[in-house]
Amino acid sequence: MSKIARKDVLDEMTKDDLVAWIRNHHFYKPKRSDVLYIRWQRQSAEVLEEMQKENRALDGLDFKERDRLAANFNESKDTAEKLRLLDLIQPYDKAMSDHIKRSQALDRKSKRVDALYEQIDVERQKEPRT
Repeated sequence: MSKIARKDVLDEMTKDDLVAWIRNHHFYKPKRSDVLYIRWQRQSAEVLEEMQKENRALDGLDFKERDRLAANFNESKDTAEKLRLLDLIQPYDKAMSDHIKRSQALDRKSKRVDALYEQIDVERQKEPRT
């Protein structure tokens, strides 16, 4: 028996619908720390997913082969052979360079998400106790 996935009514609402609904229901008004926590939770999940994807980005490359090509390059005295080997090494080096750049960008994004988490505590200190 297969279950049909039902959409949550919140998924069907536009931003304006959600804001209007929240404002019309006075029984609960979210605190700034609540909003920051939801934002942090979503962004940290996105960063984690991106990091996991990036960690798999080099799975298809055999860096032992790259090392073998580099060793052959270092041993070779033939200029034409060295150029051929450089051409073979270049995709490995580019893939690694691109991976490092993407990882550094993810690190910066992760630091922004961490700062958002710290801001939650700052906002909680400002909020009245209930």
